[in-house]
Amino acid sequence: MPTGKHENHVRGSLHYRWTGEKVLTPHGYVKVRVGRSHPLADPNGYAYEHLVVWCAAGNEKPARGYTLHHRDGERTDNRIENLELLRRGQHNVIHNAQRQRDVYGRFVPKAAGRLLDGMEHNAYPAEGRS
Repeated sequence: MPTGKHENHVRGSLHYRWTGEKVLTPHGYVKVRVGRSHPLADPNGYAYEHLVVWCAAGNEKPARGYTLHHRDGERTDNRIENLELLRRGQHNVIHNAQRQRDVYGRFVPKAAGRLLDGMEHNAYPAEGRS
């Protein structure tokens, strides 16, 4: 059923680029479609799944200075027993302990570019290229 100004645009699940009700963000979090009128929704009608699960369990939306932590470190595992409310400082302590440091104790920057099997794509030898 086409819609739009010229009656020829399909929307929603009929559109060829429709990915379903869930979207994976570039940071690895899952966003679900909740509608634009939902209190947790962004302007496009999507909300982070872990926030929706947290609030659906009867908890308040995390206040300023607090964050939801995934206990197992898997950002797509949004079961309520895997979520934990922490102060931002506590959350940073947990994740900073896992980061690599140089000999002076400074954080090593994250690798630039995409990693393939633990190596950067430009680290592979240029065999067969001319």
